[in-house]
Amino acid sequence: MKLLGVEYTPAGEQGLVVLGDHALLRDNGDFYVPSFITRLSCVPQLVFRICRVGKGIAPRFASRYTGEMGVGIRFYAENLLEEARVKGVPPDMAMGFDHAAALSSLRLPAAGEGDPCYAFEVNGEEQFRGHLSGLPLSLDRQIALFSSYCLLKVGDLLYCGNPFRSSGLLPGDRLRLSLEGICLLDFFVR
Repeated sequence: MKLLGVEYTPAGEQGLVVLGDHALLRDNGDFYVPSFITRLSCVPQLVFRICRVGKGIAPRFASRYTGEMGVGIRFYAENLLEEARVKGVPPDMAMGFDHAAALSSLRLPAAGEGDPCYAFEVNGEEQFRGHLSGLPLSLDRQIALFSSYCLLKVGDLLYCGNPFRSSGLLPGDRLRLSLEGICLLDFFVR
């Protein structure tokens, strides 16, 4: 299984990353900050499970390749991202470490749920609310792009990305992420 992630820059440009399943944090387990992180941030995201094998998928057929959906939170070591930018090296370790991608339970979208709404809270205060249609890169375009670079397999997880980033997370912070008003992720940073 691969974790396929879309990354957005502040300027709205996008990039693609592929992570291994070691990065998954499941079952609302608390996120333990690794010792190499001095500045932690995260991005709340919609997540879709790939349900068919495909390569070179045209955007008009992309909707056939997603099944269940849920929400996720990707964690970033801001200090390592900055170091990578300065040194001109890939930032893989700043975003691909163990448990860097929290994942909720997945479910099939309900009828009429074509533009799911998701909301992110830190310590009970809403910091972000968005819809799938609000992403700079549509879901169909994301699937088409990833499938042009790598074979999509059943069970791969597509983290749709989000230009919003919550910075300055600290041990003791409680993170919650809801989909269509139902809280699916609720855990602490430790």
